[in-house]
Amino acid sequence: MFVLEYIRCPKCKNDVPIMYLFCPYCGLDLRFIIKERLIARLTIRDRLLRMYMLFRDPLRTIEHIASAPDLMGGFIITLLCAMILFCKFVVLFQGHGARLNAIAVGYLLISSITLQIILWISISGIIGLATKMVGGTGSFREILSLVGYCQIYLLPAHILGLSTGVAYVYIPFLIFIAIMTGYGLSYTHLLKKITAILSATISIIVFIVFFYII
Repeated sequence: MFVLEYIRCPKCKNDVPIMYLFCPYCGLDLRFIIKERLIARLTIRDRLLRMYMLFRDPLRTIEHIASAPDLMGGFIITLLCAMILFCKFVVLFQGHGARLNAIAVGYLLISSITLQIILWISISGIIGLATKMVGGTGSFREILSLVGYCQIYLLPAHILGLSTGVAYVYIPFLIFIAIMTGYGLSYTHLLKKITAILSATISIIVFIVFFYII
């Protein structure tokens, strides 16, 4: 049996069905409250399912992430990417004849996690700036969530980088991350899809030029 769920409007104190984005009594924007309730219900299993579905049905999954953006999923993916990056560093150092003791391994592990977090924040920051310039109205937390989950597409890039040693293998994956993030931003930041996707893609191209060419 279907039970209609309500939320209490913090302004007029009326009970509003959860499918309303704005209070029908006073007009208050309820989207933030609805998102927070949906986020609170997410479990680790839900987040892992999102990661899996980003490969099976990426557009619909991005829409789901946009409806309930969370940072935990992005952090888990950051750690997964960092582990592969760590393996890449170990192989690289050993390939040059370096002997790694426990301290060196620990340093490489911390460096890998730090670099991946910096990459997450940097991509989010430049996309956030571009989104703001085109009139996006959402929060930076939502951008962090979308980019964090889209980092799942860096896993194959890290693996290819590990096997080939070529840095340019990352470029198509970064552009794809921008496209998927832009698609999500069209929901979280109330932008037209083409505007959100183009702004995110152009910003990531600037990011790529800065790191690969300059």
